[in-house]
Amino acid sequence: MMKKLFLAAALIAGMAFSVPVHAAEDSATQEFIDRLPEKLVFYVPNRLLDALDMFTLNIGAGVVAQARLMCTRAIDVGAGWGTTAKIYKAHNRQYGVGIEEMWYYSLISIGEEHFSMLSNSPWVDNYVEMRAGIPDPTVRTYDFFKGPRDYWAVGGSLGFLIDGDLYIHPLEWVDFALGFLLIDIKQDDLTLDSF
Repeated sequence: MMKKLFLAAALIAGMAFSVPVHAAEDSATQEFIDRLPEKLVFYVPNRLLDALDMFTLNIGAGVVAQARLMCTRAIDVGAGWGTTAKIYKAHNRQYGVGIEEMWYYSLISIGEEHFSMLSNSPWVDNYVEMRAGIPDPTVRTYDFFKGPRDYWAVGGSLGFLIDGDLYIHPLEWVDFALGFLLIDIKQDDLTLDSF
């Protein structure tokens, strides 16, 4: 008798907990189906934008000296100081011009940084980051969807009076690859709501 009661209780609990899961799956499937024509209309522009998102290339000039190699913000080697005006093609679709004021040093995860971005462009984020030790990936500047800096970037910066930054963004490469299957992990694809 006890076995039958436990079996009945388990079946009832299983049915009770499976209803919301199936409802959530059906809701996500229905939303995907509803957005499918829109995804197909913007397919080519979104793949081009995703391809541009895979790298950062900034070029500038100013009173600056720096050398940095980075394999994520946690594994960062280099030092720099100065103020420079730059043209940006940066992380999370930042395009425009701005002025960087910074000093930093880092040896793997030991270091300090004071970085200020002063932008005159509406598409380049203004921000200040001050840190000692390992950068915290949970702060606003490293937000996966909107943050101006990519915690997982790989690349470097080099310059004396004229400087440049070149980084690749591994998670953007994943977003680019999945985009061919209409999967948008960055949630940055163009839609009709974008306009």
